[in-house]
Amino acid sequence: MAVQIQTRRSSTANDRPFPVRLGAGELALNNNSASPGLFFADDTASPSTGLIKVGPVHIGSTAPNTSAAGFTSSSKGETWLDTASTQIFKIHDGSSFQSVKAVASVSSGQPANPVDGQLHWDTSGSGALKIYLASSSSWVDV
Repeated sequence: MAVQIQTRRSSTANDRPFPVRLGAGELALNNNSASPGLFFADDTASPSTGLIKVGPVHIGSTAPNTSAAGFTSSSKGETWLDTASTQIFKIHDGSSFQSVKAVASVSSGQPANPVDGQLHWDTSGSGALKIYLASSSSWVDV
């Protein structure tokens, strides 16, 4: 006789389980195509138990779980490809999403939301390679 193993599951977009409600080693699955993921709780004692998300990378112009249907926090190590301006890969550090450095882009004109140290090839006119310096909030010729 086959044994069927089931996890907690949801098909609701952005629905994340509350980590304090998951047993040790229990998995929760969201199969909604807008925000899929596999989740489990870390081993921190309640009420500070954290939620860990296992893939995939969220792709969109707003951070994952912005319109939360369940647990409202993002998890440490969670990834996001921010498409709001330049395609910027971000990783959650447990407090907020951090931009991965060495961002490079190519377009006519300059990106609307640059990050410190971003290299950009401006294809308008004769073309120019620039770097964005957050300390002066400006693009500088390289």
